[in-house]
Amino acid sequence: MRNRSLENAGAKKGKNLFLPFLFCICALAALCAVLAPVGGALAAAADAPGFAAAPSPHELFGEAPDNEGHETVSLAEHGGYPTQGENYGRLTISGTAVDCNLYYGDSERELSAGAGTYTGGKIPGEGGTVLIAGHTGTYFRDFESAQLGADIAIETRYGTYHYTISDMRVVEETDASAYDLAADEENIILYTCYPFGQLSTTPYRYFIYGTPVSGPQIEKEAAP
Repeated sequence: MRNRSLENAGAKKGKNLFLPFLFCICALAALCAVLAPVGGALAAAADAPGFAAAPSPHELFGEAPDNEGHETVSLAEHGGYPTQGENYGRLTISGTAVDCNLYYGDSERELSAGAGTYTGGKIPGEGGTVLIAGHTGTYFRDFESAQLGADIAIETRYGTYHYTISDMRVVEETDASAYDLAADEENIILYTCYPFGQLSTTPYRYFIYGTPVSGPQIEKEAAP
């Protein structure tokens, strides 16, 4: 009788240990199923060209001209106007981890490799609205660290430009009043999807507005 009691106690103890173990396995499997799409998206972004370390423009085009104090610059002397898909610079925001290549064009091809400049707007130095997009899950993920008064720096092959963050706000993606592409004064607008870090589609966008501080004006005849 004593041996049978010991056997029953051992079986009961083994059952009590097995159930929590089985529960942990099931919970881990469920967690993996939920995180798999997120991990895949991040892995794809990490494998995209330019995600790891953004080379500076002087690594791509040679030393940028020292013309921050100059009033004008000729694009013809520095490779001409950017072409669709061209990496023509680098963008950083002080106080944040935003540091990426800047492309001309904002299709998925450009946004998978860095920030993209809307071709219906202007480029830095052209005297209008520079509209730049980036994915919130990758290159513009640290938008949440941006502060009013921070410096937006854009180093291009024809000069370096600085803007001060003057406003930040959340708007619906269909709100065209969030930007003015017809503005005749230099300004920069950066935007990404909101909430920050969200990988699925969202109806909201987060805009950062900057006013110019320094950088040469592009000579009019150099524009296309």
